[in-house]
Formats: sequence, C-alpha cells, structure tokens
Amino acid sequence: MILSGRDLAWYIQVGKLKIEPHVSTQFQQNGFDAILDYAQDTHFEFKKGQFYLVGTREVITMPDDLMAFVELRSTWARCGLLIPPTIIDAGFSGNLTLEVAAFADMPIPFGERFAHLVFARLTGPADPYRGKYQGQRGVTGAVNEAVHCTSFSSASRD
Repeated sequence: MILSGRDLAWYIQVGKLKIEPHVSTQFQQNGFDAILDYAQDTHFEFKKGQFYLVGTREVITMPDDLMAFVELRSTWARCGLLIPPTIIDAGFSGNLTLEVAAFADMPIPFGERFAHLVFARLTGPADPYRGKYQGQRGVTGAVNEAVHCTSFSSASRD
C-alpha cells in the first residue's frame, strides 16, 4: 500500500520513521519531497552528457515495515535530468545518494525539492538493511571491489 503524506507524518510522530530535517511543505499527497544539498567534488552546474552523484539534505531512518521508491520530481526531468530507479530498503539509515544523468546544461538546484519519495508498507516486517551504504552521509560513490568506476568525493553547496 502506498502511503500518503499524512500517513508519513504519523509514522514520524510515533517515532517509527525519521526524516531530519524536514518541513511540512515537503509532505505531498502520496509521498515526500527530498531537498538537494550535496554534489560530487565541487560542481555547481550540470553539464549536458555528464553523470553526477548528488545527495539529499535529509537523513532518513526507515522502519522495518516500510520501503520507498525514489523518483526525480518532474520539474527537473522536464529540464533534461534523469535518475535511474532507486529503492530505499526497510531499515536503511543515512543521506540518499542519487545518480543523475544530464541531458542539458543547468545550475545544480541546491536547496530545492529534487526527489520524490513514494513510501510503501510491506506485508510484514523485513530483515533490516545492513548493507555497505548503511549510515552514509553526504555523497557516497560505489562501494564494491568488483566495480571499477570513478570514486566521487562529497562536497556541500557551502
């Protein structure tokens, strides 16, 4: 079942879900809008044909009975940005790192609502996520010895 913004606010109020920081305007009809706050290295502009790692301002701590789908807000897709399908697992805690492909040049929209999170209730409690990205802060590049790609560092907009 997909949860409404009102459902998410209840999960936060009772302490099952944590999203910090947040303001009420980030809760939408069917989810939550995450704010873009970090980019790899010190980039301040998306360049057409390039790939970027960016991170959300919020630290999210998921309970064992929720997961979330991460989608790019349509405003940014209409500007020529694309992110692959991304999932937040039950039990995950940390900032979100998002992979962005740019099909147009544009300033990185730091401080703007960038990703829309659609939360779903699982049929029962899951074994909590205990993977290599648990507890990540800022932007985290690929953590896999078998994958040889460029490692990106974390930088804030400040």
